[in-house]
Amino acid sequence: MTKTKNNINTADSYFIIKNKNCLVYSILFLLSFLLYANTINHDYALDDAIVIADNSFTQQGLSGVKDILTHDSFTGFFGKDKKLVAGGRYRPLSIVSFAVEYQIFGKNPHVSHFINILLYALIGILIFGIFSRLLKKYQNKRWYLSIPFLTALLFIAHPIHTEVVANIKGRDEIMALLSSLLALFFTIKYFEKNKSRNLFYSFLSLFLALMSKENSITFVLIIPLTIYFFTDNKFKKIVFSVLPLAVASVSFLIIRHSVIGNSLSKAPTELMNNPFLHATFTQKYATIFYTLGLYIKLLIFPHPLTFDYYPKQIPIINLIDLRAIIPLVFYSVMFVYSLLKMKRKNIIAYSILYFLITFSIVSNIVFPVGTFMNERFMFMSSIGFCLIMAYFLFYIIPQYIKNKKLIAIFSPLVLVVILSLYSFKTIDRNKAWKNDFVLFTTDVKTSTNSAKSNCSAGGKLIEKAQKTTDKKVRGDYLKLAIKYLQKSIEIYPNYNDALLLLGNAYFEYNKDYDKIIYYYKRILNRNPNYENVYNNISLIFSRLDSVDYKIRVYNELYKINQNRYDINYNLGLLYGRYKNDYTKAIKHFQRAVKIKPVKVEAYKDLGVVYGMMHEFEKSAQVLQKAAELDKNDPQVLINLGITYRALGDKNKANKYFEQAKKFKKIK
Repeated sequence: MTKTKNNINTADSYFIIKNKNCLVYSILFLLSFLLYANTINHDYALDDAIVIADNSFTQQGLSGVKDILTHDSFTGFFGKDKKLVAGGRYRPLSIVSFAVEYQIFGKNPHVSHFINILLYALIGILIFGIFSRLLKKYQNKRWYLSIPFLTALLFIAHPIHTEVVANIKGRDEIMALLSSLLALFFTIKYFEKNKSRNLFYSFLSLFLALMSKENSITFVLIIPLTIYFFTDNKFKKIVFSVLPLAVASVSFLIIRHSVIGNSLSKAPTELMNNPFLHATFTQKYATIFYTLGLYIKLLIFPHPLTFDYYPKQIPIINLIDLRAIIPLVFYSVMFVYSLLKMKRKNIIAYSILYFLITFSIVSNIVFPVGTFMNERFMFMSSIGFCLIMAYFLFYIIPQYIKNKKLIAIFSPLVLVVILSLYSFKTIDRNKAWKNDFVLFTTDVKTSTNSAKSNCSAGGKLIEKAQKTTDKKVRGDYLKLAIKYLQKSIEIYPNYNDALLLLGNAYFEYNKDYDKIIYYYKRILNRNPNYENVYNNISLIFSRLDSVDYKIRVYNELYKINQNRYDINYNLGLLYGRYKNDYTKAIKHFQRAVKIKPVKVEAYKDLGVVYGMMHEFEKSAQVLQKAAELDKNDPQVLINLGITYRALGDKNKANKYFEQAKKFKKIK
């Protein structure tokens, strides 16, 4: 076959495009790894414990996949469904990926960090690939100044994404966006090639996206919207392309409901999981509008960044506050503009609608998300911002600059400055995600008014102090921990975690028992059965010699909760063994056995006290119960022998003595 000139030109064009795309992909991969290479040696941080490091399902490797798929995402960490946040959480796919990694590599955060960067780079490539198909009329002869490439470049470099990429747990966001974009990509291919298999791939991609994170459901609207804006396809065909997406969404919602139940469960009553708990209706929405403004600010000027926007880092404000009014007006103008320009298929209108739709589900307006805001909530939506920025720099601004030489310099120069600043901020911010200690002690300086941030920093400082042998360093850590924890309870006086840690800090710092008990009691006055307090008191008192102090504290605790077994048992022990106050000892031992009739030690000690008071019949009765509960305790048998001897029943006495001897021989 003779090659024509047209055939040669077509082949040349194909190889030019292919080589250009390979170069673009290489640049996006290289930039992703350059920006996030310093995270590969990082440890686990923040919520990584929930999904990997301390997740019992993940640590089973492949064997845990079934449990991951059939439980709330928090269950593997807590051991039960605690319903910490409204609606529960069902995001199994990223956790399954962690289980697979655990099966192959063991507990290895470095592999997980590497995979996060790899997937992030793929998102950049998809952004370029999708917009290259959609924005052909905006083609630039210099591909490196094209809107698709610049949008991908700005997305990869934006510092607001550090929380997602540098934190391994952020893979749910990465996988959700990656799979959502794949669903969009295959839908575009369906319209290009008219092959139905692409609709199946679109269905599968969106289903995987939803299994990664629920906010991918917004792509059921984003995908047809995108087809409408950038193609001339008929309405019926666009609607038809949505059907597989709808099926994927319904399938996911059915599975989700079967696993975690009703999504419209009651809002949590703990402030840390429901920041609007004490806000009025108008205050709630005023504060939400304020956070909407903060998101825009962080997109334009991403500094300072922090993982923590918990109470009361974000203040509760009223509707008359300008911090609520200005964002409300700004978002309203954006929305109206996008609707007015929709018929003209304006790229800015599309970018705004993409931003608003993808952001809506994590904005607190549609559903409560358990916090005021988070930088990771901008991950999906920020594509709209990056597209607008690229479009303005290289399409809108050049139309208003008449000087050709200035046009050739201005936009590229602005881009270089933005990318340089973004890159510097991203690399620098990554350092904070090294581990929990670095993250918490760094971000507490930004989130100064957050009860959670101050509490987290205080807790990690206590852990650090416990590990050092340098007395001065240990003291400095503990003093700083106390400072942060005191600030935490100033912000939120009923914060149990902070109160508990503050008591612990005083124990580690100077054994100030009065302060320790004071903070513990503040918890118990509201939560009389708070187990961690009783566990800590037991540990502390095991190292304390003062019987009188212990009795005083346990009596104070008894006034708070008379129905605790451990309080009654310890009071009985202290009164009987150390004070010879048998009346009080019997009172508390009797209460203890009533509370927990299966605890053998209370019966044993009650029997001994009755014996000391020469009430041998009662002693025998109680010790018999102890022997029934524990047939292998020789001391109970000996005490029964002594008791029956005191009662004059030598036969029974000898019987129990013989049983005790036999047991000792067996031992």
